[in-house]
Amino acid sequence: MDRTLLLVDDEDNVIASLVRLLRQDGYRVLTANSGKAALEVLATHSVGVILTDQRMPEMTGVTLLEKARDAYPETVRMILSGYADLTSIKAAINQGAIYKYLTKPWDDETLRADVYSAFLQFELSKKRTQLAYEIDEANKQLALINHELVMKIDEKDRRIDRIMHYDGITHLPNRSLFVERLQRALAYAERSGKSVAIMMLDLDLFKKINESLGHPVGDKLLEVVAERLQGSIRKEDAVARAGGDEFCFMMSDFSAIYEVSDKAQAFLNLLSMPFLIEGNEVFISFSIGISIYPVDGMDTTILLKNAETAMYHAKSEGRNNFQFYAEQMNASALQRLMFESNLRRALERNEFILHYQPQIYLESGQIFGVEALLRWQHPQRGLIPPSEFIPLLEETGLIIPVGEWIFRTVAAQIKEWQNTNSSILRVAVNLSAVQFRQAGLGEMIVSIMNEVGLDCASGCLEVELTESLVMKDVEGTISVLQMLHDVGMTISIDDFGTGYSSLSYLKRFPIDTLKIDQSFVRNLTIDQNDVAIVTAIIALGHGLKLRVIAEGVETVEQMECLRAMNCDEMQGYLFSKPVPADEVTRLLQQGGEYLLKKRCM
Repeated sequence: MDRTLLLVDDEDNVIASLVRLLRQDGYRVLTANSGKAALEVLATHSVGVILTDQRMPEMTGVTLLEKARDAYPETVRMILSGYADLTSIKAAINQGAIYKYLTKPWDDETLRADVYSAFLQFELSKKRTQLAYEIDEANKQLALINHELVMKIDEKDRRIDRIMHYDGITHLPNRSLFVERLQRALAYAERSGKSVAIMMLDLDLFKKINESLGHPVGDKLLEVVAERLQGSIRKEDAVARAGGDEFCFMMSDFSAIYEVSDKAQAFLNLLSMPFLIEGNEVFISFSIGISIYPVDGMDTTILLKNAETAMYHAKSEGRNNFQFYAEQMNASALQRLMFESNLRRALERNEFILHYQPQIYLESGQIFGVEALLRWQHPQRGLIPPSEFIPLLEETGLIIPVGEWIFRTVAAQIKEWQNTNSSILRVAVNLSAVQFRQAGLGEMIVSIMNEVGLDCASGCLEVELTESLVMKDVEGTISVLQMLHDVGMTISIDDFGTGYSSLSYLKRFPIDTLKIDQSFVRNLTIDQNDVAIVTAIIALGHGLKLRVIAEGVETVEQMECLRAMNCDEMQGYLFSKPVPADEVTRLLQQGGEYLLKKRCM
């Protein structure tokens, strides 16, 4: 390190002696014979230590060092003098102008040590200054990072709130947010003595639109229906998507029932006009059920239930009409009881069947597993979709014996595929909340597999649970999942991204697979928000050493997007609908990879 020393004295012999003494220590020595000359040297050289005489013409050493302190504060300043005004020197020392006062004549070794000490002080000061600068720069960078992090967290919170309270297709409030707003409206109505009308609006025969034109057209139809509804209401009213093809509407601040009737008829008229969806002219109608607070109920649950009852009555009256709730609608409740009675006998009559939807590797196109899906083959109504009867199975508790039947049927089918050397590696079975909380779940599954002769630890059976289910009673969930994992089952989180997972809990779950909900896959090629969400889910899954599977893949473009994102697996109509077991066997015999390529041509 270059150490530059400035010697200031008006006596040449003193300067010469000091130069000879101090150059042997490797210093770069500069000299000046007056204070003015010293300041000129300081202006053109970087000096670490100044050693000056006190008594000089024109300017004393103290004055020189005070000027040097102000202009070059890091330079270490010392006086070497045989004569001094001690009062001035003490004042200069106290003011920080002088680091040390040395006397003439000097002891060579002591002087050398003092100069060396001064340079150490100078270098320490430089390091402190540099460190302070680096700390300041680091703090600035940290502040910038913190600001960006806060912005990202705020954005994430907004997105989470959006996912929790708004529907992803229509962007309307969801049922949960609607109920919150309805509760507030009822509280106000109770205080003010006013009424509130609740409408349930359901698209008639919406399933046929999905089946004939496809789910993308169905989703677009829901979106434009929502736009029409939203554009036709007052700011004090509220509309929401309740789920599926059902919407909720709340009307407050009205003075007569005919205003509610007029609004319902206005909705029917509004929605009777054709919709142009991707070149298709679509005609739809609505069935609307209406309940009134406080006549038809005092709380949100009863009012929504009665509005829904009235809506089903409107459907039974030929659709495309509205009905106010009335007590005589108990006939509808009777029909529900008959439906429930038929459902109770369906198991003993062997009316339940299983269909299987293949799951394939995105990289190779090979089938590696299937998802087992329950269907009800009703003797009069034909094949009833699960959305019509599974909620009732759960509500009545029938899902427990039906669930056991599902596991027995799946285990027997796995064994049959193994015996015929079919390459199915894993069958996934959905678990409802009621099943998941039942006592002895793991023992029941293990017993069934042992009876059939399957090895639990082979990974041939996977259980699927929804994200919202696992986040209820987290500690209890971890306990049950661990029990299932310990007996050899693999575990998949279904509909991932639609709930509100805490990552701190998610990493504690003994899970194997994240299943991306089809709502994010559907618009993957056109919606950058969905691209960002799917990318994040895949990165999260891989970061946790989990497999990631996308459901609802219907187009080659969606598949290619997922492949580019390094998604592991997929299932969807692009490859196959849910089909009977013998159809899966045929697909395996024909070769899954060949079939996928054929569909992509």
